[in-house]
Amino acid sequence: MEAKITYCYSLLLLLLAIVNGHGAWGISIEEEIELESELRIQGIPGLKSITMRPSSFPEPSTDDFPMMSEYEEVGFREGCPLGTVPIRRIPKEDKRRAKAFLKTYSEQLAKDSMQPLEEPGAYFKAEVHTQRKRTSKYYGAQAFLNVYNPKLTTDQQFSRIMMKLRYGPEDSSTSLEVGWAVFPALYNDTFTRLHTFWSVDYHRRSCMDALCMGFVQVSSKIPLGMKISHISTYLGKQYDLKLTVFKDPKSGHWWLLYGQNSEPVGYWPEDLLGDFTSHITEGKWGGDVYGLFAPLPPMGSGHKFEESRRGGYRSACYIRGIKVQEQLGGKFLDVDEVEIEEREDIPMCYTVEDQGMSSSWGYTIYVGGSGGLCYW
Repeated sequence: MEAKITYCYSLLLLLLAIVNGHGAWGISIEEEIELESELRIQGIPGLKSITMRPSSFPEPSTDDFPMMSEYEEVGFREGCPLGTVPIRRIPKEDKRRAKAFLKTYSEQLAKDSMQPLEEPGAYFKAEVHTQRKRTSKYYGAQAFLNVYNPKLTTDQQFSRIMMKLRYGPEDSSTSLEVGWAVFPALYNDTFTRLHTFWSVDYHRRSCMDALCMGFVQVSSKIPLGMKISHISTYLGKQYDLKLTVFKDPKSGHWWLLYGQNSEPVGYWPEDLLGDFTSHITEGKWGGDVYGLFAPLPPMGSGHKFEESRRGGYRSACYIRGIKVQEQLGGKFLDVDEVEIEEREDIPMCYTVEDQGMSSSWGYTIYVGGSGGLCYW
């Protein structure tokens, strides 16, 4: 538990903060003015009320996969008092640094094209994604993400394992991303944390976690940016996170659910996301890394699938149980193998291994790589 930097805030006060444009992090008046101005610039709409639960939950899956790893339980064991939610307090200096980083690199996070290696600041992906079709319509995505703590060499690097939902072409896309990250520029540490990113109209409006208004926190136990305490070890014990994002059929909000019991963490309001509120056109699962200079950071466990087969699922970082929701309010279904494509920006450094359907784990992929001087 991060008692020093995570506090419980009244939902009523949080709602007033959102409606009036004031911060909910216990920040100074100066920062509130700064945040208020920032929100006006971003044009984030205010909420009139907070919805505590989805109008309905996705139909439970009938899959009964054998347990070969353990679920990671993040958050406060006892939770915040009734009527309050945990919000990670962001010190002024940390917030300035994180916002500067976001302003500079949100375009990298939002775009699909690979950045040339010769440019300063290299951003690379290894992932699978559903085929881009104008006729594709999804209303949610789900997966179990294996949790590691890749070791970075500078605070100008990050390494993430994410599930991404996307709408529209690259130059005007809107996206939601959920997963875990080691992100010193954002968190001022090298812990593995529960992480989210959203962008509207190709990064013209974007944010991470609760750094600015947008995501509405409702869980009394699980705040965005929460440190994940149980970390997998190479060839040892494994932990994973089950994350679900879906559209509420009645409100139109996009909800984030955590864990096997589908704990509602919170939601992105319908008005925040523009055209995204209709449906998504593409789902993605995999890893991405950023490094300002060589050596590049590791991804996942730091091992590729092909170099660690002797360890099976205890070696390369896996993402299992990959599903999408094809009908609004319907069941989550295994992705169609025919519809899945791979992307490896620099396979000499980071790879994705598409294992397809497994009787034990559903649709499964492995992603990762050591980084370092793998390209030069």
